[in-house]
Amino acid sequence: MKKIHMVDVVSQYERYSSQINKKVLDVIKSGCYIKGSEVEKFEKSLSTYLNSKHVISCANGTDALSIALMSLNLNAGDEVLVPTFTFVSTVEAVCLLGLKPVFLDINPKTFLLDHKMVETKISHKTKAIIPVHLFGQCCDMQSIISIAKKFQLFIIEDAAQSLGSKCLYNSTLNKKFSGTLGHIGITSFYPSNNLGCFGDGGALFTQNKELADKIYLLANHGQKERYIYDTIGLNSRLDALQAAVLSFKLPLLDSFNKLRQKIAQQYNTRLKSLSWLTVPITINSSDHIYHQYSIILDSQINRLDFQNYLSENGIPTMIYYPKPLHKQRPYMHFVTNQLPIAEMICENIISLPIHPEMENDQVQFICDKIQKYNN
Repeated sequence: MKKIHMVDVVSQYERYSSQINKKVLDVIKSGCYIKGSEVEKFEKSLSTYLNSKHVISCANGTDALSIALMSLNLNAGDEVLVPTFTFVSTVEAVCLLGLKPVFLDINPKTFLLDHKMVETKISHKTKAIIPVHLFGQCCDMQSIISIAKKFQLFIIEDAAQSLGSKCLYNSTLNKKFSGTLGHIGITSFYPSNNLGCFGDGGALFTQNKELADKIYLLANHGQKERYIYDTIGLNSRLDALQAAVLSFKLPLLDSFNKLRQKIAQQYNTRLKSLSWLTVPITINSSDHIYHQYSIILDSQINRLDFQNYLSENGIPTMIYYPKPLHKQRPYMHFVTNQLPIAEMICENIISLPIHPEMENDQVQFICDKIQKYNN
């Protein structure tokens, strides 16, 4: 059996190295390393895949969130609804722009923001909501869209962990890709993401041309044409080398996601009968593409002991996330209420290895060892 990795980007590269190397070498030989035809090609391919009218690439997912917020012409002190259980970028971007994050608790079964709390947190200063499609599953976008329309809120979807998943957006059985249902969607191409490059990268999606034009300006120093500046912007561009890698990987994304789903199903089948843990719940309104496979341990189980036991058996694990954002020092002063579900989840969650390069014997080995724990 091969060594088990939490993420195995090296094996994936080795499988496709000849094709990737050629694409990278072609870019190097071209002399066009920033923007250019390779980036345009990737943006068009991603636009077609997502059925999104506009895709604008940028330097990373955090920039994508910042640019999305900047494009909405919000004012300092305006409030943005965010889940407290997420990666820090979601809230970081809000605060860096002088906006106020309003933290929402999460659903204990899905780890996604609790849409039932949204209306209770809306004030006259609330201008936007950022639903984070965490771990590869979409939030209840039907409910969020309905609330946003009622209160005239902007929706920025954080699809960094869910690219390729689909969710319902109306009362029929129609589904759209995550990131394409709100006013703006964003993603990150961090190497371990379902669609990852060999460095940093990000993108924004929108169906609105006016927003797309503003986003393009903001990501490119505020210039429509060289040295003519229409607004204050950022230097946030996807380089051609990363675009070449992403162009190669994009046609493989669905097959990669299906492999993740197959691994998750194996985990579910073997682990769901254990009384001392809870496997991830999949909601009917969304696909789940398992950026992470996260289980919840019973409160009687010592997580550190369990983690050490797996490590001694060659099984890596991760804690996503050990502390909710409203309990982190830079953001504590924004909090006026208790968020007990997220706090409980942070104390008991643990993520198991899952990636397209995993082999069946590795998954079975992990399940065997988990089943023998606590016996």
